[in-house]
Amino acid sequence: MANENNNALQQAKNLIANLKGSPKLLYGGIALLVLIVLWLMLRGGGEQIEIKTTVTPGQTVTLQNPNVGNTLLVAVPGKLGSADDESDDSQNVCVVPPGTQAVVEEETVVNYIPFVKVKVLDGSCKDKNGWTSKVNIKAK
Repeated sequence: MANENNNALQQAKNLIANLKGSPKLLYGGIALLVLIVLWLMLRGGGEQIEIKTTVTPGQTVTLQNPNVGNTLLVAVPGKLGSADDESDDSQNVCVVPPGTQAVVEEETVVNYIPFVKVKVLDGSCKDKNGWTSKVNIKAK
């Protein structure tokens, strides 16, 4: 075992000596290492999950937040998220629990995000209209 460690150590020393004696070999090794890292970075992460839900006005859908939780209905599309002023709740229409049935009234896109306007059919928000992100609906 000690002989194998000495052999590996000797090979590493020989490699370092060769690299010191030949700058072209050293720079070629660095360039190869950079190319391998770039190749790994560029080829990774190509798998994107895209949710495609085709809906039409009048279609019944189920409201279901993909992040587990309630779905927020707002008065104006695009007014979602924590970036909005939390003291101004006038834009919030209703908070809908998962599994609530609704009817699609309209569809639009704001800042590359598709939104749908729905009318809630059951629950505490029954007969209220509001906008939500399209990822929060499941078509039947």
